[in-house]
Amino acid sequence: MSETRQESLIATPAGLQELIEHIQAEGRFGFDTEFVSEDTFEPVLCLIQVATRSRLAAVDPQAVGDLGGFWALVHDPAIDVVMHAAGEDMRICLMRTGSVPKRIFDVQIAAGLIGYSYPLSLVNLVSQVMRVSLAGSETRTDWRRRPLTPAQVRYALDDVRYLLELEDRLAAELARLGRTDWAEAEFADFLTSIEDRADEERWRRLPGLHQLNRRGLEAARKLSEWRESEARRQNRPMRQVMRDDLLVAIAKRQPANRRDLEALRDFNRPNLTSRANEILAAIEEARSTPDDALPELAPRHDDAPGASTVANLLAAALAQCCLENKVAGSLVAHTADLKHLIRWRQDGRPDSNRPALIEGWRGGLCGELLLDVLDGRRALRVVDPTSEFPVALEPVRTEEPS
Repeated sequence: MSETRQESLIATPAGLQELIEHIQAEGRFGFDTEFVSEDTFEPVLCLIQVATRSRLAAVDPQAVGDLGGFWALVHDPAIDVVMHAAGEDMRICLMRTGSVPKRIFDVQIAAGLIGYSYPLSLVNLVSQVMRVSLAGSETRTDWRRRPLTPAQVRYALDDVRYLLELEDRLAAELARLGRTDWAEAEFADFLTSIEDRADEERWRRLPGLHQLNRRGLEAARKLSEWRESEARRQNRPMRQVMRDDLLVAIAKRQPANRRDLEALRDFNRPNLTSRANEILAAIEEARSTPDDALPELAPRHDDAPGASTVANLLAAALAQCCLENKVAGSLVAHTADLKHLIRWRQDGRPDSNRPALIEGWRGGLCGELLLDVLDGRRALRVVDPTSEFPVALEPVRTEEPS
C-alpha cells in the first residue's frame, strides 16, 4: 500500500460529514479509537481513527459533535469494517448505539486462525506479517488534552495505517487454507460475546461470590446496585467508590449497625463512612428479601480428582494438533473448555450443554481427536524432542487375543 495517503485531523461537523461520504464511497475502512477510562464511570471517547485506501483521518469527538452518522457506518452491513483487538472499541459502540455491528474483520483473530500467536499486539502483528516496525512512544498519553500534537496524531494513525493491507494478506491466507468460514464464525461469536456480557448482571462478575450463600448473594446484588448508582452520580469508576473485595466482604458479614460496618478492614475511609447509612440500608433490603426471590447459587463443578491431570494430557494433545494445523492454541480452547469436554463425556455425552470443542470449526479441527484421547483410542508419543513436531498423536493398537 502506498504511503502517500492524505492524513488529516477532523475537527468540524462538515469535515466529519465529508469523511463519512468518502467512506461510503470506498465501502471499506480500518477503525480504532483512543479512550480514557481510568477516572470516569464510563470511558471517555477521545479520538476515532480511520483508514481507507486513499486517506488516514483522526476524528476529534470533542469537536465534531454528533457521531450518529459515523456509528451508522460501523453498523452498515455493506461496509467492511477492519479492526484489531476490537473488544473495547465495540463496547464503546454498544454503549453509544445500543448494539454492535453484525460483522467486522478482526485482524488479531484472523491471524490466530492461520498460525500466528493469539492474542498478538498490533506492533508485533505488523512486524511479523509486514516486516514493518511501529513506534510506541505515545502509549501513556492523556488523549483528553487539547490541542493534540502532530506526534500524537501520527501515533494514533499508526493504529489503523496497516489494517487494510493486513486484512488483504490474512484473508488471502484464510481462503488458501479453507478457513474463511472459521473466521466469519469466530468474528460473529466474538461480537455476540460482547453483547452477552453487557446483558449479564454486572454483580455476577464479582470475584469471590463462591464464598456467599444465597442471602449473601442478595446482599452483594443490593450493594452493587448502590455502588453503580453512586459511581454514576459521581462520574467515577465503581472501584473508586468501593473495591470489589470490600463489597464481597460486607455482603458476607452483613453487619447490622455502623460499628460492625466500620470494624471491617479498609472501610474507615471518608468516602465510605459518609455513606454508611446508605450501605446499611442496602444490606437491610437484602435481609428482607423473601427466600424465594433470592439469587440462585452459581453452578459449581466438582471435578474428579484426576480431572486436572487428564486436562493437562488433553492440553498437550491440543497443542500438538494446533501446531500441526497452524492454529493458535489459545484461540481454540482454555483449560475450562477442556474440563467441560471431560465432564460432558463422563455424563454420557448428552445433547444439552455441548462443549464448544465439538462444535463448529473447533469440532472439525480437534474435537474428535480429543475424544479419541479421552477414550484411549489415541496416545501421545515422543518422536524427537529437537524437532518442530516433537510428539505424535497415534492410534492405539489393541492386540488380538491369542
